[in-house]
Amino acid sequence: MQRRMILDATGATLLAGAARAQDFPSQPLRIVIPFTPGGSNDVLARLIAERLGARWQKPFVAENRPGAAGSIGAEAVARAAPDGHTWVLAPNQIFCTNPHLMRSQFDPLRDLAIAARVARVQTLLVVHPDLPARNVREFVALAQERKGAFSYPSSGVGSFQHLGVAGLVGEDMVHVPYSGAGALLPDLLAGRVHAFCGALNSLLPHVRAGTLRPLAAMTPMRASLLPEVPSIVEAGFPDAVTEIWASVALPAATPRPIIEQVHQALIALFSEADVISRLAGQGIEVALQSPEAITATARAEFAATGALLRRLGIRPS
Repeated sequence: MQRRMILDATGATLLAGAARAQDFPSQPLRIVIPFTPGGSNDVLARLIAERLGARWQKPFVAENRPGAAGSIGAEAVARAAPDGHTWVLAPNQIFCTNPHLMRSQFDPLRDLAIAARVARVQTLLVVHPDLPARNVREFVALAQERKGAFSYPSSGVGSFQHLGVAGLVGEDMVHVPYSGAGALLPDLLAGRVHAFCGALNSLLPHVRAGTLRPLAAMTPMRASLLPEVPSIVEAGFPDAVTEIWASVALPAATPRPIIEQVHQALIALFSEADVISRLAGQGIEVALQSPEAITATARAEFAATGALLRRLGIRPS
């Protein structure tokens, strides 16, 4: 009798979820960008809101809610009503790095359901032109020979900018955290800090102007916008690959039929030729993955990031 009651309750829940999915979306939508305005996260989230809002004929707001390296905005979405109308544009940092560094009851892999990975952002290792290193091997050797003489900035401890360079030079260079990528750029261009791993689209104008020297694309393959620059794998450092990927996630309790509907909408949007072309021009590569595949990717990267943080002696604050 008890087993029948459980089965009946499960069936009723599934039917209720399916019914809600048929009416979805039934109200205005919101996608949270858990960082300050600007950059690839804004580009992707605002594209989603613009295109899907028009397709569904519903207001769709993109809202910046920064703080705690993206965790404040992500947690706000995790605590939102699980009706499919509140999303977060979540890069891998939120799932794979932040949980290692922050003491919190919020567990993004438990409290959020990833509907899809949508894109990868090309990354680049650059140095100030005054630094006497023309390739990655020279850069690593210089850091080892002159320990502590050079520094590199990032948008915070555990950020991809931090771990990208730290994975190459460890503690041989001084890490200088800033409040954000925009705040560090003037010091990098002035040579007050010396090397940086960042998003290619924000660095490209300075590379083309000759004010920063590219050493490697921090990805397995060369960057499409800088095909003359070797990848970090070609440079001989395959373990230093530093990728940024972006996903869309909803509260974990969102009914599976709604998650699937969001997934299908994102697949259709990011398969459009003009969307692919528009993003490629900004160093953003469409890279679609299903909820199951991207969740497995996130769990594997979470373990690898934890191992790197322990090697560097970085612990929760």
